[in-house]
Amino acid sequence: MSSSPRSPLTSDDVRQHVARSWPLPGGGQTARRWSALADLAARDLPLAKLVEPHHDAAAILADLGAPAPGPDETWAVWAAEPPFAVLEATPQGDAWTLRGTKAFCSGASLVTHALVTARTDRGSRLFAVDLAAGGITTDDGAPTWAGPGMSRADTSCLAFDDVAARPVGGAGDYTDRPGFWLGAIGIAACWIGGARGVAATLEAAGPRLDGHGRAHLGAVRAALLTAGLALDAAADLADQGPLPLERAERLAHALRAQAAGVVESVVSHVGRALGPGPLAFDAAHAEHVHDLQVFVRQHHAERDLERLGTLEVHDD
Repeated sequence: MSSSPRSPLTSDDVRQHVARSWPLPGGGQTARRWSALADLAARDLPLAKLVEPHHDAAAILADLGAPAPGPDETWAVWAAEPPFAVLEATPQGDAWTLRGTKAFCSGASLVTHALVTARTDRGSRLFAVDLAAGGITTDDGAPTWAGPGMSRADTSCLAFDDVAARPVGGAGDYTDRPGFWLGAIGIAACWIGGARGVAATLEAAGPRLDGHGRAHLGAVRAALLTAGLALDAAADLADQGPLPLERAERLAHALRAQAAGVVESVVSHVGRALGPGPLAFDAAHAEHVHDLQVFVRQHHAERDLERLGTLEVHDD
């Protein structure tokens, strides 16, 4: 990795990567798609964080029988629902409007459309929004992004003031499908790719490593190799046919837990092998580590492990 920090992302950066020839979900090329995500994340985690949701949105729209993204559109998926930000959907005849605040809107000024979750009288429901529509502003009363990690992902809290929205599926349909969990594994592929980017600094130092450093390098290679094999195996399962919902959820929790552990292991081994130098003097490496440590916190740690422990065990 270079020693200079990266430039801010632009909407053209995101659009160019979205427009490239990526295998779409459901086409039997899951391994290729996840590999592409990992490769992008190894180079640029914030960009991967904005590209991955566009392809997830395409899968969601297909799963729920909605029109696909247009050729000049870039989509986000904003589904976080922290207690300090509430978005409510209200029917207005045959139409719907959104009012309230949506948090963790990555790519807020860089994408053209978004799938957002909002509260209804029947529970959380997914809606499609054209971000060029009026009534969407930055919520000045909400928390602002303060840390260095993922700062290039343009994440904001947005205020919605009676914004027109189109429902996508019914209440609960967004999460009640195997594709929700396959999308969650796609994010884990980004974490694994991000860990490869951190490991690249240790690989570059290989010729000058002592025995302890080479042991750290071996541990990093082992972790990344097994993570890649697990990801490929999960992709094969996904492409063999529709997965039952609970099996897809078990697979996602297991893969995400492994990927999060690999991230922690790789960051630790690289730091112990090389000391503070790369974090202090290599701006791109330090930025990548900060990005990865924020990104991987989308894994809910023991909460997700607890959920995995409650799911019925079958022979997978």
